[in-house]
Amino acid sequence: METRGGQFARRVDVALEQAGIGRVAGAQAWVVVFDTAEWLDGLQQAALTLDAWERARAARFRFEGDRTSYVLAHALWRRVLRMCLGTGPVLPRVSPDALGRPLLPDHPGHVTSLSRSGPFAAVAVARMAAVGLDIECFPARHALDDVLAAIGTPAERQALAGLAGEPWQRAVLGLWTAKEAVLKAWGTGLRFDPALVDTSRSPLPDPSGRPLAWRLLRLSLPAGLIGAIAVPGEPEALSICWLGAAGNIVTYADWTL
Repeated sequence: METRGGQFARRVDVALEQAGIGRVAGAQAWVVVFDTAEWLDGLQQAALTLDAWERARAARFRFEGDRTSYVLAHALWRRVLRMCLGTGPVLPRVSPDALGRPLLPDHPGHVTSLSRSGPFAAVAVARMAAVGLDIECFPARHALDDVLAAIGTPAERQALAGLAGEPWQRAVLGLWTAKEAVLKAWGTGLRFDPALVDTSRSPLPDPSGRPLAWRLLRLSLPAGLIGAIAVPGEPEALSICWLGAAGNIVTYADWTL
């Protein structure tokens, strides 16, 4: 019987239930977004739900704020997985493979992805071959001119040439999240040059020659976040929600494709 997490776990579970998050079915994907700062009072109990590899990773952070965000994001991730996989009182195991991709060894056919940016985190859970998720805080903390020069294809750079100011910044950051998402889904991360990923192609062919056609979807998120998800084929539905700690749950409409 899973007993870790105490009051923190119960609060998260209630919030998930109120948001209507349930077991994934068919080619469905859930995306749950949250601000870890809203769950800060549950930090000690949240830390009890982490596995050994997560505790070891958390201990390596230099800054306390980064460590806190990591612990809360991973604890919330486990509660989302529990709900989406229907594991009852038991928290699902997550095992990173040699490339760092999170695997669900006890749930074949299900996949997950986690992304963090500042205090924010987003979790994707799906029943399909793979999934990749990425979010970034806006305004960006990086020099976006340098980002575009490093990741943009000639066609992508040309497409953004007519923009300026905030629209240009949002477009560049959106391009970055899209490429991060698909590289996560492919399992390569930045070992594959993002400048070779042409997001103007839809769907994207699989780089390993597998019979998979990858689709990129931009997420509808609160104003301070930009995000994207990469999925193979045509998912039946993409459901997105913001999980608040104080009852301020906003569920975005299902993005049925």
